[in-house]
Amino acid sequence: MLPPMILLLPLLLASAYSSSSDGSRVAQYEQAISQGETALAELLETHPDVVAAAGKVEIRESQYRFTIPPTNDHVVSILVNPCGSNGTYGREDDVALGYDCCMERFGSGEYGYRLGSKDRFSNGYSNGIPIDSELHNIDLVDEFGNSLDYSHSRRADDVVYIDESCTGLRQPHTACIADRFAAARSKLNPPCWDNNSTVDSTLDCHTPTGKRQRHFMQVSYSLNAFIPVCGGDFEDSDDCGSFLEVHGPSTPYDNGEAMLSQTKITTPMSNGMYTTTLSLKYKDDPSRILCSYEYHDIQVGSMVRVKSPISCCCPPWLSPLRDSKEGAFFCPKRKYAKDGGPFAPDYNTLEEQYADHDFQQSFPRCPALDGDDVLMCTQERVFAEDIPKGHSGRYFARPCAPLVEADDSGGYSSADVSGIYHGVCPIDDRFAGCGITPSSGLCHDKDHQYTMEGEIGKVTSIPNKSNPNYGVTFNNGRSVYWFQKNDLDFLKPESNYEVWFVVRNTIEKRVKKRKPFRVIWPRCTYDSVNDRYFPYAMLDDEGNPMSVL
Repeated sequence: MLPPMILLLPLLLASAYSSSSDGSRVAQYEQAISQGETALAELLETHPDVVAAAGKVEIRESQYRFTIPPTNDHVVSILVNPCGSNGTYGREDDVALGYDCCMERFGSGEYGYRLGSKDRFSNGYSNGIPIDSELHNIDLVDEFGNSLDYSHSRRADDVVYIDESCTGLRQPHTACIADRFAAARSKLNPPCWDNNSTVDSTLDCHTPTGKRQRHFMQVSYSLNAFIPVCGGDFEDSDDCGSFLEVHGPSTPYDNGEAMLSQTKITTPMSNGMYTTTLSLKYKDDPSRILCSYEYHDIQVGSMVRVKSPISCCCPPWLSPLRDSKEGAFFCPKRKYAKDGGPFAPDYNTLEEQYADHDFQQSFPRCPALDGDDVLMCTQERVFAEDIPKGHSGRYFARPCAPLVEADDSGGYSSADVSGIYHGVCPIDDRFAGCGITPSSGLCHDKDHQYTMEGEIGKVTSIPNKSNPNYGVTFNNGRSVYWFQKNDLDFLKPESNYEVWFVVRNTIEKRVKKRKPFRVIWPRCTYDSVNDRYFPYAMLDDEGNPMSVL
């Protein structure tokens, strides 16, 4: 921080000299002010915490900062098409809602995972695409991925009908709920609901006041804190205030941070949800609109499933019942994380760390680490005969010994594993204490078999000149593991665009919320020159989408 006396110097001098009308005192006052300003300028030029900007600072598109607030701080909520498909029209058999159905009232979205598919990234689900399925076939969650009891749901009950083929729950097909009865999702949706999988760029929509707009969609937002809104000279500036922005996929034509459309927020606070509209025109070009673009390649942020069948044999695993205090385990550990290590998320808040404090103090304790994953082994202390056999104080934790060559035939072993293996585990250097599973598929004695096959992760980096592999995290970025492309199955996202809630100033843009949505129509125009699809649909002179250009 700047020394307080330097900052207070002009005020102190003003207080000392301004009360006098004597000419010499005025001259002394002006001289002291000048000297103080000079000293302050010199201090600012040399202070390590102050960066001087030469001339006007220009904002650049790449200066996005993702600062998603924790829910115990403040919450930004966004609903897409809150009154139905692009406003008031609805679809076949849908009930149309008024174009002001989501103005200053409560609203929320609900989302579903297919049964058994909820993965460890669920808490970052954050408004995914709802699965159009019956309630008995999904796990219902709120916008933060928290499980939602059906009794608290705003969604309409499923329609039950007679189906003579049904013999029981999901027998012989998933719609069945009981003998001779089946269910189908109701066409009714409550007002102020998230319809983010229904966007049709060819449709018009109405503003909450009834004004019809061509190639637009409704978006409702809410923030339980003050919304930054600029006034004065910056009232009309695009470099100051809060904005809703549409962003699309990374393509050969755009990167993922390219802004496709925007609308400025002018309300400093919201009493419930507040509805505005967002253009579906591609970069404000009236001849191009957003399309049903499909991802085909793995990108940064893509979700992937590990299909590599590689498995390894690690030291005998520490019993979860703690009937034995000797065994292996991963650090860091989390109370609700599978196995810890690669699947232990980082703490997002102090509250999360405090809530996990007692578990961290329990046996076995992880030593202070730099945040990376470490395979640890417990070991009985020397001269611990006076400590009871089952007491945790009789044992300490250390990194498991790496496998070394154990015989002339090329076998590898260590003091922690039970047998000799023909190689060191190739998953990662962090598994150096494990061996490759024998061809029999069984580990020696009580050694623990470990594999990442079937695990779902998020891509953090893609191949480049210095690294031909994909970086994948299983804990939302705390640690990264590397895989070849053949080891991964690309999980195509349900969404193809996002709405960002962005707070801008003259040097950066802070993203407070990322809301996925899906454009279902029209199809993208095919680029016949480059043999690929444009990330937009071209419109002909009559406003109809063109299939090929």
